[in-house]
Amino acid sequence: MIKVKEHTAAWLLKKKLKEVENKLLQTQKELQRESEYNNHLESIIQEGSSVKKSNIITIKSATKIEFIKVDDIVCCDADEGYTHIQLINGKTITAARTLSTFDKALEGHSFFRISKSHIINTNHIVTFHKDKNQILLLGNILLDIARRRRVEFLKNLK
Repeated sequence: MIKVKEHTAAWLLKKKLKEVENKLLQTQKELQRESEYNNHLESIIQEGSSVKKSNIITIKSATKIEFIKVDDIVCCDADEGYTHIQLINGKTITAARTLSTFDKALEGHSFFRISKSHIINTNHIVTFHKDKNQILLLGNILLDIARRRRVEFLKNLK
């Protein structure tokens, strides 16, 4: 009789253990789904935040940090490890950053890289000279467009 009770108790324990293991597996699956859903939401938020960029950019020079409105930038010119930023008011700011840094920072705004050395604000184009493949920007800034970039530039203007 005692052996039957022990056998029944062992069987009940095994049954309970199996139920707990099944619940654990279900919980793990639910947590995995929840984690995947959270990752998906985070990617959506990041995509949205990259579209909604700030209208102000910080430019660090040797002695100060300047806060410039993105719309005030006419163009950026590469000079080895430095970038010269031309503003609407005629002022030039030199930053100890590469042009590619500004290319990424100005992504999502109305800027286009016309060559290896120049990024322009398409809102400040005055004239496009088709025959010379040049652009005249505000402030009488005349820049050449790289031949490889011409078609993409014209598509971007539309």
